[in-house]
Amino acid sequence: MTFLEAILLGILQGLTEFLPVSSSGHLVLAQQFLGLKEPLVFFDVMLHVGTLAAVLVAYRDAIARLAIGGLSSLGDSQLWRHPSTTFNTSSELKFIYLILLGSIPTGIIAVLFKTQLESFFEEARLVSVMLILTGAILQLPRLRNRVSWVEHRETQLNSPTGQLKTWHAPLIGIAQGCAITPGISRSGTTISLALFLGIPAKTAAEYSFLLSIPAILGAVVLKVGDVGDTTIPLHIVGGGMLAAFIVGYIALRFLLVVLNRGKFSLFSYYCIALGVISLLIALIQ
Repeated sequence: MTFLEAILLGILQGLTEFLPVSSSGHLVLAQQFLGLKEPLVFFDVMLHVGTLAAVLVAYRDAIARLAIGGLSSLGDSQLWRHPSTTFNTSSELKFIYLILLGSIPTGIIAVLFKTQLESFFEEARLVSVMLILTGAILQLPRLRNRVSWVEHRETQLNSPTGQLKTWHAPLIGIAQGCAITPGISRSGTTISLALFLGIPAKTAAEYSFLLSIPAILGAVVLKVGDVGDTTIPLHIVGGGMLAAFIVGYIALRFLLVVLNRGKFSLFSYYCIALGVISLLIALIQ
């Protein structure tokens, strides 16, 4: 892999990590198009670290709020005497709890199916099918007609947890775990499911992206043993990570604008079109 190829893949990662179009699916197709035959699972994970940095920067205020609120709640003696009451009164502590709760099924799926999921990075046809599936998943919010996203605007602005309930967390965590499969968008799957469950758009996005932090860190831990085995020079990996960070931050801000305008499902048509086209090309080759 050349430095230019790493930059291009980093840009692609940054664009597609937060837009609901599957960054890993695009990387698999791009790597095949570039003729890169070596396993690039480690490089893919490191690009995710670059976009993780973008999440930390974009949500720095929310992370600081949760950290300060969570620590202050931990120092409250009421927490240990009446934990349920404290969780109900501390929205920050409850949000942290829901992130941890949602991370459990993701971690279980990643550990149990790590080898099988990594083998999919070499299956362009499967990735194409998963992109089509992502397109279908992005239509989920449109199936929910009971409450519109406009009616939730006041709730979004006044509550950091909105209508996020305890039982929502494991469901969204399972969705995130399934999205480890290349071609299935992590952000698209988790946000679509959250919107389908009636969670306000702002809360859905915040929970989805903060939930990605332990998931990405876990992926790095699982792949840390591959650092010595990678054939890609570290300066090339670093260039790709930097490109992923810069472009990822811009893409994340853009996605939030699109989401707030209720246009999230529009990405569905792109995923279906790309999936169909790439599948036809894969079948012809």
